[in-house]
Amino acid sequence: MELHQLRYFLAVVDEGTFSAAAQAVRISQSGVSTQIQKLERELGVSLIDRTPRRVTPTAAGAHLVPYARAAVAAIADVATAAQEIRGLIVGSLRVAVVTGLTWPPLFDALAAIRREHPGVDLRLDEGTSVDLVAGVRDGSTDVAVVAWSGDPPDGVTSTVVVDDALVVVVPPGHPWATRDAIRPADLAGAEVIALPLGSGARAALDATLARAGVTGEPRWEVSSPAHVRMLAQRDLGVGVVSSSTAADWPELVVVPVDDERARSRLGIAWQRRPSPAARALLDRLLDGLPGSLARA
Repeated sequence: MELHQLRYFLAVVDEGTFSAAAQAVRISQSGVSTQIQKLERELGVSLIDRTPRRVTPTAAGAHLVPYARAAVAAIADVATAAQEIRGLIVGSLRVAVVTGLTWPPLFDALAAIRREHPGVDLRLDEGTSVDLVAGVRDGSTDVAVVAWSGDPPDGVTSTVVVDDALVVVVPPGHPWATRDAIRPADLAGAEVIALPLGSGARAALDATLARAGVTGEPRWEVSSPAHVRMLAQRDLGVGVVSSSTAADWPELVVVPVDDERARSRLGIAWQRRPSPAARALLDRLLDGLPGSLARA
């Protein structure tokens, strides 16, 4: 068994096709296929189900994925230790954020890492919080900015950056504009304007409705708070965002949600044994806390 065979196997699992895996590891598609076939023969099990459009791990392959990741990571740890002895920070650094999130300190920190440690292969991805936390947990992502409701995510190290009350925003002429608070049951029957799954405000909204024992889907699901603001201004629905997000919207009336647990939380999650590159990024991010994320 060769280390590169494990890397190719993981690339196929992560990328979903042999062609994409070949691009990721920078060898030919036939080379990836041949090496995985050799690995399957040596192990005596089939690792990959091959279909015309997409490949997936077999049950045996899925069982072996964490062991393959651990083996690859162990070799990387040896290289990292040698680099630390030489005073270098190199390797890969995969960072992920909730789709549509902007937070200047993160991008400042990424720029500093690129400037100060040019040997780091830096990548930035977007996705939903559930997928991003799963990526941190399985080792495919080093650091992620994610949202959650209630307890912090399991299996990772994390810290809260934003912990804001959930509020409703409506134009001055709206019937809710004179109310002291909005009940969760009222939201279930309203044309709600909400941020997408994975955002802090959406996680808080869904959890609030669940606690109240009511169900409801947003009438409008938009990618950014700017869209919530514009739709609510025009009385096309009631916006649901965090209190800090709505703080600079003077043309709208902000009404709290009648649930003290209705809070929008966003934070940073990372692996329990961060690499030197991840630690360098975390040092910069954590030094700036407490603070607030834009577009929470």
